[in-house]
Amino acid sequence: MNNLIYLGGEKPSPQLSRLAARRAGRIIAADKGYHAAVETGVQPDVVTGDFDSIGTIPESPGLQVTPAPEQDATDFEKALRQVSPETQSIEILGGTGLRSDHFLTNLLIAAGLPPHLEVVFHDDTQSIFRITPASPFSISLPKDTLVSLIPFATCSGVHTTGLHWNLEDASMGPGEQLGQSNRVEAEQVSVKVGDGMLYAVVNHPHGLNEMPLTD
Repeated sequence: MNNLIYLGGEKPSPQLSRLAARRAGRIIAADKGYHAAVETGVQPDVVTGDFDSIGTIPESPGLQVTPAPEQDATDFEKALRQVSPETQSIEILGGTGLRSDHFLTNLLIAAGLPPHLEVVFHDDTQSIFRITPASPFSISLPKDTLVSLIPFATCSGVHTTGLHWNLEDASMGPGEQLGQSNRVEAEQVSVKVGDGMLYAVVNHPHGLNEMPLTD
């Protein structure tokens, strides 16, 4: 099951929002992420948060309203509490842009999620995939698409195929090898990591015509 989360960062275009919602089994909005959803034609199943930025608490048939007034958790963390136990993938809209502290915190929170989950942030110019030993990355992409590999901590056993500069059993991390601005050379791209966690940032300079998920 795929869960879709709307946060209060950069608002997705209507096209992106509807593409993401079309394949979501459960749609969760955190605080003003609710407005981002409904203003792009999507009705969430759940809205949660302290509602400090949403204004009036929404009322809609079938909408589950779950207040979370505590201030020791972010909106993203509150939204994650509403994820279905059987979920296999989580896609996030509104998790990038606007405030870099929010964006970096969202990436750190995602880094700590169970490693088997596929986790991906989307906006209208990029998709950011989390890669773990239990959740490798394999996807079809157009040739010359820019792909950057960003390790938040030391990773080992990094192996890639389909890129211009491929890696084999590489170590990556702060003070070690990084992977900015690689590019796709084959239709199928794969990234595996033996230990650790990294993000694959896939650029979509002309926007998204379809929603990429790993194969």
